[in-house]
Formats: sequence, C-alpha cells, structure tokens
Amino acid sequence: MNGDFRRQLPSMIGMASMFLVTIFLAMFIRPWYDKAGLQAFGAEGASQLRYIGLELLMIFVFTAAILALARYKKEWIIKYGIMGILFIALMYASVPLAHQIMVDDTVEPFEYESTDFVEAEYLTEIGMNQYIDSIRTNESGIINNTIRLNQLGMDEPVWTSVIPHGNESYELAKLVVATGPDTITINNGALIQTLSLTDGTLLSTYECFKYDTEGNILPIVQFGCILAVETSDSVYIVDGGEKLHRFKTFPESPNVMTPQGVWQLPNEMKVVDDLIEAELLDDTHLLIVSKEMAGVVELEETTSQPGDPGTGTQQSANVLINATSSTNFSAVDVGYSNVADVTMSEATNSDQLIVLGTEDGDIMAWNYQSAEDIKVVEESRVSINNFADQIRDVRLTDIDNSGYTELLITTGDEARLLYGSSMVQKLIVDVPEGENVAVAFGDTPKDTEDDTTHLHAVVIGENYSTTAGVVESSMFLSGGIVFEDIPTMIGLLVSIILMILLYVHSEWYVVNTVGILVGSGVIVMLGVSFVPTLIMVFMVAAAIYDAWAVYKSKHMLDLADTMINLNLPILLVAPQDSDYSFRAERTPLGDVEHSSDGPDSDSIQSSAQPRERVIKKSNDAMLMGLGDVIFPGMLVLSTLQYIGGDHGWIMAMTTLVGSLVGYSILMWYVGQGKAQAGLPLLNGGAILGYVLGGLMTIGMAMFQFNISL
Repeated sequence: MNGDFRRQLPSMIGMASMFLVTIFLAMFIRPWYDKAGLQAFGAEGASQLRYIGLELLMIFVFTAAILALARYKKEWIIKYGIMGILFIALMYASVPLAHQIMVDDTVEPFEYESTDFVEAEYLTEIGMNQYIDSIRTNESGIINNTIRLNQLGMDEPVWTSVIPHGNESYELAKLVVATGPDTITINNGALIQTLSLTDGTLLSTYECFKYDTEGNILPIVQFGCILAVETSDSVYIVDGGEKLHRFKTFPESPNVMTPQGVWQLPNEMKVVDDLIEAELLDDTHLLIVSKEMAGVVELEETTSQPGDPGTGTQQSANVLINATSSTNFSAVDVGYSNVADVTMSEATNSDQLIVLGTEDGDIMAWNYQSAEDIKVVEESRVSINNFADQIRDVRLTDIDNSGYTELLITTGDEARLLYGSSMVQKLIVDVPEGENVAVAFGDTPKDTEDDTTHLHAVVIGENYSTTAGVVESSMFLSGGIVFEDIPTMIGLLVSIILMILLYVHSEWYVVNTVGILVGSGVIVMLGVSFVPTLIMVFMVAAAIYDAWAVYKSKHMLDLADTMINLNLPILLVAPQDSDYSFRAERTPLGDVEHSSDGPDSDSIQSSAQPRERVIKKSNDAMLMGLGDVIFPGMLVLSTLQYIGGDHGWIMAMTTLVGSLVGYSILMWYVGQGKAQAGLPLLNGGAILGYVLGGLMTIGMAMFQFNISL
C-alpha cells in the first residue's frame, strides 16, 4: 500500500497544482468581471437565496437529462449539446484572459494641485457641493458669528450673514447646526437662530433661558439647549438628557416660545459631544445621527404626558429607523437616491436617501418616503457590509450632471466613486489624512470651459483646509463590458482551436487545458454573483448531493462513463506515467473492482463528480471532476469580491488553504484505494478555512450579507 501511495504521489501533486492554477487564474480574470458588473442575477440577486435554489435545480435537471438521453441512445444530442456548452464556458475565461493580458487599463493618477488653509470653523455640508462655516469675532465684548455659505470651487461665499453669539459667558460655546430643506438652525446654548439657505437672512431668534419673577436667569430646559431645529410653527430642542422638547411659536409674537410637550429619546441618541449630524427632513421628521445611534424622530405636536419641560416621566419619542452601531457612526448624507430610476428633475416626489457610514467600514442606507404610510424603508441595494476598514465620509453627488446621483465614499485613505444604480467603482483617489474629512466635487469657471471637474477634500480640525485637484476622464476606471477587437478575436480563436482539439485529439493535456480554462471561467462567473454566505449554502447542498450520488444512487458513475465514452471529459487528468494516454482510457467506472474490506462492501474504488480514482494498471491516472475545483474556488472568489481589502485577501487565502487540507485528506483515502465523494471534504475544508479566516479578521460580520429569499 505504501509503495502504491508513493507511486501515486506525483499524480496527487500534479492534481493539486492544477487545482491551484484554476483558482488563481479565476482570481486573475476577476477584475474584468468586476469592472463589467457581470453578476449572473444582478447586484440584488447576490444575496437572494432563491437563486441558489435555481442553480441546484439546474444541476439536477442537467444530470437527469444526460442520463435520460443516454438511456434512449441519443448520444449525439449529448455530444454536440455539451460541446456547445463547453465552447461558451471556454469563452467565459479565454476572452477575459486575453483582455487582462493585452489591454492596458491603467488610469492616469489623480493629483492635488492646491491647498488652502481657512481660519474658520467648518460647520456642515449643504447639498452636493456647498458647506457652511463660521468666523467668530469679539469686538469690545460684543461677540458675533459670521456665517458663510460656500460653494466648492468658488473664491467668494454665496452669501454671508452676521449673527450675535451672546454675552461673553458663552464665548467658548460651540455652534450646533441642524439643516432643513430651506433653512439652517444654529444654536450655541444661549441663542437659537434660523437663517434662510437662499440668501442668509436671519429669520428668527429665540433665547434658551428665561427670567423668573425676581429677575434671575433660568434655562428653559433642564439640561440645556444642545440641539435645536425650527419648523413652520414650532421649535424643537434636544437637551443633554436626551429629551425632546416642543415649543410652539407664533407669527404675531416673534421670539416667543410656549412649551407644549416633552418626549424621551433613546439613551443611545446622545447629542452632547456625540452628535454627527442633524437634518430636518420635513416639517414633522428630524434625522439625528449620533455616534452610537441614528434615527428619524417623529416631531409630534401633542403628548399624553405633557408635564412641565424637564420634569416627570416623559412619553418615548417615536423613532423610525432606530439604527445602532457598536463601532460608532462616522458619516451621513441625505440626498436623491443613487439607485433611483429617473433623474432628479423627472422625479414626482420628494423621497430622499439616508446613507450612513461606520467607523468599521459598513454602509447603511434607508429610503425616506415622506408621502407614504411606511416612511422609512431599508435600501439593501446601497447597504454594504465591510466596504472598507473605515468610513470617513459619504456624499451623494452628480459628477457628470446627468441628473442621476452617484455615491462617493471616503475610506481611511481614499475616496471611491460608485457610479449609477449598479454602483460600479469608477474612480479611486487618495485623500489627505485627518480624523474628520469631507470630500466632494465642485466646478470652477475654468472647469466649465474645459469640461472637467474638481475634487475637493476638506480636512476639518480647529480650523480647516481645502485641497483640490482636477478630475479628468482619463482618471476613470473602465466600467461596463469592455470588448476590444483584437483580444476578443484571440479569445474566440483560442476557444475554437481548443474545441477542435478536444473533438479530434482529446488527449490528457488538451483535456486539462480546457478543464482549467472552463473551471476558472465558471468559478469567477458564479463567485462574483453570490455573497459568501450563499456560496457556502450552495456548497453544503452540493456536498450532500455529491455524497448521495456516489454512495447511494451511484448514478454519477453512469454519467461519467457517458462523458468519457463520448470524448467529453469535464474533468482534470493527472497521469502517473509519461506514456499514459487518456484517449485509450475506456474502463467504465461501473466496472471498477468493489472493495470488500469492511461492512460497506458496496463502496467502490473510484467516483464520478468527484472523479478521483486509481486504475490498477501501470499507465493509470488520477481524475478529478471540475466540480471539485469549482465549488471551493467560488468561495475564494466570492470572498475577494464581497469582503475585499486586506481582510478579504486573508480570508480568501485561508479558504484556499482549507480546501487544500480537505484535498490532502481526500488523497489519503484515494491512496488507500477507498472511493470518496470529493465535495464533502473539499467544500468542508474551504468553509472551515473561511470561518477561521473570518474569526481572525472581521468576526461574525463574515456572515452578515442581508440574505433574503
């Protein structure tokens, strides 16, 4: 037995080499599929379980059809049908491979051209390419804030408005802003002031304190005015105790507020030092994003437990989203959805998309539908788990002025533009370092003339700096399916030649060449089409079916005999001797000698799909069905596609190592002459490697892909 195992060792090593070459070739051509957005069931189908069920059903139908045609002596239908399928599958690899080798798709690097340092406080972004800043002055004890609306790419502010800051006791108080559709409310704990976003006009001013009968100053809310927003008839204030207060306002009594009710916000929705952003979505809903929690708060008018502001037990506020993050939210934007079907000008409603980023690299998104009964619906097409190691900024933008928006995401060291509803990555640029950064596109007058645009990176600190550079068309990554004439013709010609050789001279080296190319093409096509969790479900189901087909029904043996006798080997061949000829291989697997050394006397020494076997003659070979390579390879490719980054690479490699461990165990059984179904060991090893890699890197997030039926 040991001597026989040693004689088979070269075949085992050769098979392992072809196993690796097939998967690494799939990894090499994956960028072509990625850039083309070639997912079998689209971006949404990548996380939908029903499509895995469809794939399994097609496997069963294919197997049953081949066996039925063989039984009724319709081999010619099988032969030419499979030849056609193989030709198509060959082009899945040969055409992308030719493009990857021959087409130089490198892009011109983006470079920053200028940096401006601004001695002002950066307050918040407005829309796609504007922002608000403030300059504080103290002249003879009179403190003012000069509020400016700036547009990226423009030298002068759109408007400037000077508003009082309050007395010197509030000199160091920070400004907390809440934007609205047409206004911005600014609060410093003493004064609440609302300005028009159109021209900066000061619309109203309210005080955060009142006087008692003895003239003493008292706060109007118990824990201080931290965040304030003004609607058409009210001012809502959030205090340091996460309480939401409503004060009624009256046009005939300017600067007067009358308390109406108090609601308790969730404890995680902290606004003291933890507020990321607040935005009034409409007159009755306020988006509050703090580090630990994000939510759309319903601005009610009455409460069943009014009491006095700051006293008693308050009714809980109605929070629509109620999203939390264990690693803190870090970025937010609200705008027109980048997966909408129509342009902004053609839209008939005011629906908005809320996009959140977290410090550990997740993207979360919700549609806010103001006119619907269910106002907040999760947008799974935009939500992405583990997009990067860190999210520093998110921005809905329209770089090409098409009316459709794109999603610009700034990670730890770069900004990535996800283009259109397919969210194809179209632009990647480096961004400056800084804990707080805002990245957006803005046109200068020269951009209009030159048909270019500028990318601006605003690094925010005690003051802020704006770094800018020109984005040109040569910097964009190629998106969509790319077919260059010469690579496409070469890929097509290679496929035709290989099919002719397979038909007239199906020797083992021709079979292996076809098998490696077909396997790599199928691996990458399916690997980029499903998230890892669904791939693992597919692998488990296939492994169970494989074991049943080999150990119970044994119908895979008949299928393999049919394929080999028709010179249609969908497998890999590792000869043990140099004089081996696959064309002379005609030993039906059903005729291979059964083992009788144990209670399982029905077990055979070889299997089909998987097709590892050792034929007892001097010029034998080891055969492996392509399915045994394709399934572990799919998980490797899916990990690279949907985990991505360094973590994705590590997990892909542990998945590959796990499958090789399963292969080694499989070869140990084969070396002893024991037939084994390959997928249980190969798939099991790959899944175990994926899990171990995930535990070392991203933890339980390795399973979180928003799976749906």
